[in-house]
Amino acid sequence: MSLWHIAWSYLWNRKLTTCLTIISVALAVGLISSVLSLRQQLEQRFAEEGQAFDLVVGPKGSPLQLVLGSVYFMDSAIGRTPLHVYEDLKKDSDFVKAAFPIGLGDTYNGYRIVGTTPELLDHEWVGFSGEVRKPFTLADGRKFESPQEAVVGSVAARKLGLQIGDEFESVHGSFAISEDLREFDHAEHPYKVVGILEPSGSPFDRAIYCSIESIWEAHGHGHDEHDDHGAHDDHDDHDDHGAHDDHAEDEGHTDEELDWSNSISAVLVQLHSATQRFEYEGYINEQTDAMAAVPIQIISDFFRDFLDPIKGLMMAVGYLVVVISAISILIGLYLSIMQRKRDLAIMRALGASSYEIFGAVIIEAFWVTTLGIAVGWLFGNVVTYLLGLKLAQEYGLVVAPFGLSSEEIRAFATVALVGLVAGILPAWQAYNSDVAHDLADRQ
Repeated sequence: MSLWHIAWSYLWNRKLTTCLTIISVALAVGLISSVLSLRQQLEQRFAEEGQAFDLVVGPKGSPLQLVLGSVYFMDSAIGRTPLHVYEDLKKDSDFVKAAFPIGLGDTYNGYRIVGTTPELLDHEWVGFSGEVRKPFTLADGRKFESPQEAVVGSVAARKLGLQIGDEFESVHGSFAISEDLREFDHAEHPYKVVGILEPSGSPFDRAIYCSIESIWEAHGHGHDEHDDHGAHDDHDDHDDHGAHDDHAEDEGHTDEELDWSNSISAVLVQLHSATQRFEYEGYINEQTDAMAAVPIQIISDFFRDFLDPIKGLMMAVGYLVVVISAISILIGLYLSIMQRKRDLAIMRALGASSYEIFGAVIIEAFWVTTLGIAVGWLFGNVVTYLLGLKLAQEYGLVVAPFGLSSEEIRAFATVALVGLVAGILPAWQAYNSDVAHDLADRQ
């Protein structure tokens, strides 16, 4: 009979103690696994969507709020920007490949209504894996063409029960419609669903898209008035619409003073080359009244400055539990050695060397630690999966569980090493046992 089989048999002769020790290791490993997996997956998903646009241009304020609100739809807009900012970007063909205006401020049952141009629904980009991302692909219907027509993201359509031809009323802000809040709704400007997007596993699934004119109209400006500000999809005639003539007038105005029909929340910008991001960001921030932010940089800074300390704290808790688990392994094996001193002495008498006895106890520690790591990894990924379902429903961020990163492998190796070290003291006790005394002891 091999030492591995002997060690396994000894462990399951004391099932309760062994199971409790394995659970303690599994809890520590599960916490570490879920923290590492969620952190890595979230950063990857945020960075993937952050690649969608090279720059976000909007009013001066918090770059993080600008990015979260305009790209991920997870925060409110920080203010309004004169329409000429968008028009100037559209005309800068040396740098700008595409620019999409964004008008935020209204919601429907908590889902963001995004005013933009139909061209946004044709936008695509290449992800980190080289895959072409097309989050605005239509599953049913068509793109919006007229004011008050809406294209609904897959998550929003499913959660709201919206189908082609349905109508709904928006509300200013994120209020829930009730009789006490009727003053905030736009019942006189209902939207009609004309398209539904395919699921893309991105925050874009949670938004409702309409024309920028729809946002203006919902806030009390007629469609004819919009034409005077150059809001048509044909941007070649912007200079004739007089939007630039208002430039001097807009300068120095606060966001509250800007007319809704002559302002937007932000502009999503795609450059000809990603290498131009920081150069063009600096130009906008230094030479214009607007603010530019590089989404992928802002998100990277956000994870480093805010989420990494939280991750470090959770990891510290996890490793503290690992230490407690190691103490459990040590105590469990030590008590086991004390209880089977006579059995070990008989093994020595039958020819087993002290090194083999030492090895058998170390193998027991290895079995307990390995089983704890396996169960913990499974437990951590189940937690990640459940949290991922919530994240997908709430934010449209799809988290893939049951992966194994290099960071997790290093963490598991550390746990395994701690477990083996915990087995050294009991193994040393068994190694130094007095065979004659233990054989004579009938207790």
